[in-house]
Amino acid sequence: MHRLLLLALLLVACVPQIRSTPGLKSSVTITRDQHGIPHIRAQNDLDVFFAQGYAHAQDRLWQMELARRTAAGRLAEILGRSALEQDKFLRTWGFYRAAQAQLPYLSEFSRQALEAYAAGVNAFIAEGNLPWEFAIVGAKPEPWTPGDSLGWGKVIAYELANTWQDEVVNARLVEKIGLDGLNELLPPYPSDAPTILQPEDYPARQQGRFPASPGLSAETRGALERVVSLADSLSGLGFDATQGSNNWVISGSRTTTGKPLLANDPHLRFQNPALWYLIDLRGPSYNSLGASIPGIPGVVLGRNDFVAWGATNAKPDTMDLFILEVQEGGYITPGHWVPLTRRSEVIKVKGEAEVQLEVRESEYGPLISDLGNLGSLAGDGQAVAVAWTGLDPADTTLDAWLGINRARSGAEFREALRRFVVPMQNFVYADVAGEIGYIAPGRVPLRDWDGRLPASAAKGQRWKGFIPLEELPQVVNPKEGFIVSANNRILPPGGPDLSTYVTEVYRAARIRELILAQPKLSPQDMAAIQGDTTSLVAREIRPLLLALEPKSTAARRLQDTVKAWDLRAELDSTGATAFAFFWREVNRMLDDETGLSSPNAPLIFVRALKTNGRWCDDQRTPVQETCSDFLAQALEKGAAELARRLGPDPRQWQWGRIHKARFNAVLGAVPLVGGWFNREISTPGSFQTVNVASYNPDTFIQTSGPSLRTIFDLSNLNQSRAIYPLGQSGNFWDGHYASFLEPWRDNQTVLLSTRPQDWGTTHTLVLRP
Repeated sequence: MHRLLLLALLLVACVPQIRSTPGLKSSVTITRDQHGIPHIRAQNDLDVFFAQGYAHAQDRLWQMELARRTAAGRLAEILGRSALEQDKFLRTWGFYRAAQAQLPYLSEFSRQALEAYAAGVNAFIAEGNLPWEFAIVGAKPEPWTPGDSLGWGKVIAYELANTWQDEVVNARLVEKIGLDGLNELLPPYPSDAPTILQPEDYPARQQGRFPASPGLSAETRGALERVVSLADSLSGLGFDATQGSNNWVISGSRTTTGKPLLANDPHLRFQNPALWYLIDLRGPSYNSLGASIPGIPGVVLGRNDFVAWGATNAKPDTMDLFILEVQEGGYITPGHWVPLTRRSEVIKVKGEAEVQLEVRESEYGPLISDLGNLGSLAGDGQAVAVAWTGLDPADTTLDAWLGINRARSGAEFREALRRFVVPMQNFVYADVAGEIGYIAPGRVPLRDWDGRLPASAAKGQRWKGFIPLEELPQVVNPKEGFIVSANNRILPPGGPDLSTYVTEVYRAARIRELILAQPKLSPQDMAAIQGDTTSLVAREIRPLLLALEPKSTAARRLQDTVKAWDLRAELDSTGATAFAFFWREVNRMLDDETGLSSPNAPLIFVRALKTNGRWCDDQRTPVQETCSDFLAQALEKGAAELARRLGPDPRQWQWGRIHKARFNAVLGAVPLVGGWFNREISTPGSFQTVNVASYNPDTFIQTSGPSLRTIFDLSNLNQSRAIYPLGQSGNFWDGHYASFLEPWRDNQTVLLSTRPQDWGTTHTLVLRP
């Protein structure tokens, strides 16, 4: 009897399910492989996007619902007052309004893809088999629209392009330590540190330094600092200085396969469910395989039959704060009084009365300082507007994404990126003909002031246009035979860089070190580099630590443990833990001078320690301290805290005991059931290792890191590999809810192949018109 039942279940699993679905032109198959990855096969290109929308909704509809409500500023409708401030922030910026205005500027193909994708989502919604989170919050999904997809894209772009908060912080730093102090904290990039482009491929271009703009009043700065605090507290929208990414591409002359190899691992804030979703899309003329984002059509990071690509965040300064002198409902520019416009936003709040939000707007953008004015709009006086390239209606970025999905060569890949606007990315690519290349497309403003600080509308400061694509950094088949991008400086030394990542050097240096250590690299070597946990920061600082004379037994134990350490932050490493507690105290170096929590910028600390810089002196004491004094105190304090938390025995100091990645779901705090959603796992890696695993220095909890790993072999694209934390399904009852978590932790990957014989046990769904 049991055998018959088992046979019946196997037969049911093998027989394709067939569903009649309005909106299709022809039948489509969605075959899920052993990892839950859908392989979509359609007879019409637009039906590919329909099926993608359907598959995304099947596995991630609740996540997509939260995404579009985030973009629209409508979370309070289902989550209540706890989401009200986030809705106010999002409505003020106007992400969803900008997304709706964007539609007419897109190509006909992109608009049709959005419509087909939305129809697929809505076909699944119409079936009524909704995730149970909807029942928990008492909501039902509205029909999906193209604006929902574009709005979610705006939110993702905002987090990757976020530089407006830097201007607020820098304005405060200038007040406390002066412009010279700011320049010392953010100095020119080290001349011996790695750049993405090499001098032989891209000659240095001198750029002028411009004077600083007038400062903010104490009242306005206070309002902006409250807005910064609000933004940092928002779910998925706060600035995370630990975010970054790696990618590199190797020419066939330097690989064991004779064809290019490409690796990519974007480092983002952890989400639950994950941001990414692996998918295989194939129609008559459209095919692409790799990592997609639920809610958005197409593949973001991946390959087709001709080209593979990866991206890291370039983070140029595409956001500016403009100080406005407001008078009688308008603001002053040279020779003109310009009226402010107002719009009224009605925010629905679950279980409470509606909230009315008045948003003031200028020709520069919305007045975000109003969000920090303690509940009331400011009258005459100083206010601050924000300008961002992502709020421009003429945003054709989706055209670029779908265009690279269809590229048949490196040249077509580069041409498709002409439509890219925001967020500017460091793209590396390789094609099957053997070409490798790099390009950083996007819309970067031209300005005549120091973009690190707010500008003045009263002085007529405004953007002067944008850098043409032909003048943006790019190279094809570089002489060195490889390209490495890890949020390090883009251009060779010789002037300011496009990127605002001014202190990122260690990951790029380590990747280059590992590439140059071998004459030829294999796909397995690429994976080993992605999993590398060697700390170059510790390599530089350890001699200074070992030169100290400990005053306590605890400090001696810490020092001895670091001395015996192999510099690798693996789960069983005790040296990684000992160094982390020491570095925890070093990381407080700037607290007294700036009054701000210290940045995740080890280059600043390493430079100060190695040159006996002024930042080592504690301004809160009358004694003049050297860097040796500072390090001695850091050793004693770090050792005492380590002993307090993990005990005196170094054998109990394994890194995996305290260093854990945490993945909390939005409903993870719901009593009784919330804990079912959340996941936590011990992880290797540390800050600025290639396998980056930055963490909160107080809790050692890792909240961002490799959100995806991909490796593409251009000699056999069906041997490409990928992984990301958690899994394909957003339903925690599903076996694919967290099936990738342990393999991701262990730097393992799954096969990304278009061949059915590589898919293992499958389940097929046929959608018919």
